[in-house]
Amino acid sequence: MRATTPHLYKMLFLTLCFSMGWNMKPVDFHLDLASKEEKGLAAPFSLNASKTKVENKKEEETTSEPIPIIEHALDKIEKTKSFQSLFGWGDNVANRNCDTCQEEIRNMRYMQCNAQNNYLENEMNTAALSSSLLGDLIRAPIKPNSIIKASCIQMGMNTKFGVSSKTFRQCNSAGAARQAFRPCISENYFKMVNNSFELVSSCMKDFIAPGKDEETQNLDVRAVYALINIESGFHVNAMSGTGAGGIGQFTAPAIQDVNSNELNAVRISLEGNKNPLCGRLSMELLDKMEPIRPGKAQSCERISLKNGNPMKNMIYTYAYLKGVKADMNNMIFENKNYKNKFRMSEFDLNKIKRALMVWSHNTGPAGTWTPAKTLLNTFYRGKTVTNADQFIQQMQQYMQKFPASANKSSARRKETSRYFPEITKTLNNIENAVGGGTCVN
Repeated sequence: MRATTPHLYKMLFLTLCFSMGWNMKPVDFHLDLASKEEKGLAAPFSLNASKTKVENKKEEETTSEPIPIIEHALDKIEKTKSFQSLFGWGDNVANRNCDTCQEEIRNMRYMQCNAQNNYLENEMNTAALSSSLLGDLIRAPIKPNSIIKASCIQMGMNTKFGVSSKTFRQCNSAGAARQAFRPCISENYFKMVNNSFELVSSCMKDFIAPGKDEETQNLDVRAVYALINIESGFHVNAMSGTGAGGIGQFTAPAIQDVNSNELNAVRISLEGNKNPLCGRLSMELLDKMEPIRPGKAQSCERISLKNGNPMKNMIYTYAYLKGVKADMNNMIFENKNYKNKFRMSEFDLNKIKRALMVWSHNTGPAGTWTPAKTLLNTFYRGKTVTNADQFIQQMQQYMQKFPASANKSSARRKETSRYFPEITKTLNNIENAVGGGTCVN
């Protein structure tokens, strides 16, 4: 804390008091501010506003003495600090790509829930009253300068599936899933999903792109946003007939891969992050909870809120993609037979790496590097890759012609070859519809 911070508190206190027209009485600033640890100025994030109102009302009814003015001032300062500490609001700067984002957030409209789609509301309301990280995120406001604009996430949630779609599952207390309609996109539901993605992305972007500049990391987050948007439309409980479920539509092999190869590295990264909320992610979702189990019978672990979702599924998505990037580096970009074939700027090379990373979420790592290596060994034999967009377009063709063994059926050839182009097309449509022409702030 800077040396001038107590003076800031004094000025805030005086401004609050005079603005409310109170009569001033002598107050010992030194004693009150010196005991700030007891008064909660350094306490963990807490936004239980309704509880505070009830307690204040009871205290007013049981005593005729007014609550000391300093308490009101400190409460307001504490509330401001709570918002700031959650998403770094104290460091807010003007949005580079969205001058109207704050207004857009204020004007957001949410669904009126009904008996068919309100099945997550009670669970979210319970979470919102808790001291858990999920409860904090539901209560927290939407950050106007988040990595990905809130309007982009809301657009994906509204358009991926129709309101009557039954590509969703509702889990009972025993962990059994049954078919359900698309959940109601209420304010709580949207804030839970949007704020979860912002927090997880902020904590995991250095894990997926360590040492890279902010622009590169944010473009990786944009790629993950586009992937999740096409997989689940950012709906917590989306689930396919094969059991792939949740935000990232995880399959059993992908879950096994993360549990075996990435989870410990994720813990180390989160707990070493300078943002204390990243440490809370690890403690609450990875240390206190069991890893997601891969069996189809445990599919509810990929979607239910009580199992740490949507944050846990998001963490697994980033972790899996980090492993995929490592595979692509080993097999192609750092392989002595291919690394010198790429003659382009780092920005364009990252574009190719990003495309192969996203593609692999559907094809599996071998499903991407097999056609990629074939392309390099045939079309680019004796030549270098100088155009990133051309290489990505050629990959679509080679997915069809030279698939990995697991993707040789006609249905899989069609699905895998179209996967990344479909993601790109959907992302472009959304970005053309939002202010600034990009979903990245």
